[in-house]
Amino acid sequence: MGDQPRQEAEAAGKGQTREGGSDPAGRANPGDASTPGGGASNPASGTPRQPRPGRELTPAQREEQRRQATGRPALAEKLRRSPGSTSGNVSEQGLSKSTRQDEWEEQWYAEGFTPPEMTPTPVRGKVMSQEAREGLAKATVGLISFFPLDGVAGGPLLPVITEFTTDDNGFFSGEIPASKLAPLNYPPVALAISYESYRIVAAMPIDVLEVGKQNEFGIFWAPETPYTLDTDARQFDGELSVVSTGELNPQRWHTAKRAATLSYFPAFAVAKDDPKPGAEGLPKGSAILTGTWDGRDEPYVSLLTGGQIVQTRRPARAGMVSSKSSGGELPAPFDRLVFENDALTPIGGQVLDAEGAAVAGAVVSTIGDVISQSALTDAAGWFYFEDPPEKTSALRCTHADFVETQVAPVSPGDPDVRIILALRRPRIQMYVTDKLTQVPLTELSIKVIGLHPWGKNAGKPMPEAFTQLTSTDGHFLLEWEYAIKSITLEKLGYFPKTLNDPVATQAEGELQIELSPGRKLEVRPRDYTGMEQSDRWFKDAKPEDPGIYTAWSHHWIEYEQDFGDAPEAGEEGGSFDMVLGCTNHGIVDNDYQFEVDVYVDGVKKGKLVILADSLNERTARISLGKLSGAHTVRLVWTNDKWIPEQLDANIRYASLKFLEQP
Repeated sequence: MGDQPRQEAEAAGKGQTREGGSDPAGRANPGDASTPGGGASNPASGTPRQPRPGRELTPAQREEQRRQATGRPALAEKLRRSPGSTSGNVSEQGLSKSTRQDEWEEQWYAEGFTPPEMTPTPVRGKVMSQEAREGLAKATVGLISFFPLDGVAGGPLLPVITEFTTDDNGFFSGEIPASKLAPLNYPPVALAISYESYRIVAAMPIDVLEVGKQNEFGIFWAPETPYTLDTDARQFDGELSVVSTGELNPQRWHTAKRAATLSYFPAFAVAKDDPKPGAEGLPKGSAILTGTWDGRDEPYVSLLTGGQIVQTRRPARAGMVSSKSSGGELPAPFDRLVFENDALTPIGGQVLDAEGAAVAGAVVSTIGDVISQSALTDAAGWFYFEDPPEKTSALRCTHADFVETQVAPVSPGDPDVRIILALRRPRIQMYVTDKLTQVPLTELSIKVIGLHPWGKNAGKPMPEAFTQLTSTDGHFLLEWEYAIKSITLEKLGYFPKTLNDPVATQAEGELQIELSPGRKLEVRPRDYTGMEQSDRWFKDAKPEDPGIYTAWSHHWIEYEQDFGDAPEAGEEGGSFDMVLGCTNHGIVDNDYQFEVDVYVDGVKKGKLVILADSLNERTARISLGKLSGAHTVRLVWTNDKWIPEQLDANIRYASLKFLEQP
């Protein structure tokens, strides 16, 4: 089936499931109002025709009113009350860096830093307007990548900003410098967006970055409804300003780069004096910050003097929020944010290991308040919070070499808190071979049962987690952030093997592990045994490629699989997990996930939720229980999503495996 018939068939089918020309949000197609003869506007003036007295609006007139209220005119009006964009050039501020290795090193040496390790990483994405429901053309996209200083993942971070300009459809692409070492408890990269000289996204974390590979970020929906935040800094003196860095905590940025990075975000001056009688203005010590917010995590707001941070807080959500966004009044979704100068309530202490040695470079964070602060331990393990959040009740401590811990109760005023990092992070070395041939294995799936590190469940098993390991010679290293109760080694075609307390088991050296060959249960998705409608499924173009895809949800496809004989007494096996790999055949929303119902012999086993990715295969796993002999497995995709010419979710089944469990 060629591309043109495929597109026509898909368009016809999708028209049947989305009647009336509406998008998934129920919005009418804006293109209808501008159709010649539609009666939506006066051809001479371009303005909407007004209804005669006593007559209702025509559908075309209602559509034009909707466009004026929600389309580009409304977007332009709202942006006029958004904060200004950046102050200064990122290259002049030293925030931009080259992806050429020689230039990269030269630029860092010139600033007095040892150049952090960098890998050029291609990225691509799209910015769309929630208001106009279309791509934002000529928007400035700033991707902020973070490099741990001196290779310490939990330590200070060096921000690097790379800017792109979106094309006429809102797409941006290019190359950014990225760190192979991901920051601890911090996103590897964040996104900022400016449009028509207004900052419409302060900073939005991007939690997944595949360093050195092409990254398809998908679609970012830019929030465009401005809000105001009333701030109070009356307890402080001097030239003060407030700035919001979105969902990024600026306390982790290296002090030598902090002022320059903060200047990338719009700042708002704090009033130095009360207004004169009869004059308009804010009271002394007050500032009104304007920004945009996506309604998720509260933004970080910092009080600055001379470009340096005095205090960083996060506002609490207001109990009642005004929804007004016109007539001069913007929504105020947060309570008044008060910066407090109370020198009587510091928290200090030291981080030690189990032998009592100081631990440098540990990240200590406050817990208990909507506001959170973080501090980095010095060479002697000491940390200090001069003005911790008022409701601080506990401290959490993380370090790349240790299992995290939490200390409670603590409260502002505690001067000598001792935090003990008692357990080192597990690093399990294994040599794994085929039991019959003694050939080293090169790929493993590991199921890990960790132990809760602290709290009421301390020492109790955590939910199972999975990871993939590869090797060229059979030697594997498994690193984990929590203590481990057990690990189960799995490989397609072999019986799983479980090791209890593997850290203690390897005390005498590398673990020598043999896996017994089992049944090989793998299906190419294109080799189905049954489907609901054959004209709605499309195999990969090349016969050697395994995939099959569809543009319609709620259409089943089946696979008959022989699971073999039941295991004999004392033999591991018999229970099976199914692993399904998918990609998207089209453009997807950055947050969209496939939902797939799984049936065995007509009995529903559960639902798989898989992140949609147009470039990389993503997988999900489900337990099918005890199986032997022949059974029929049915897959049903249930949540199609489509916005004409902007968003198109089409599921492609790329791989299908059945893993035998002990």
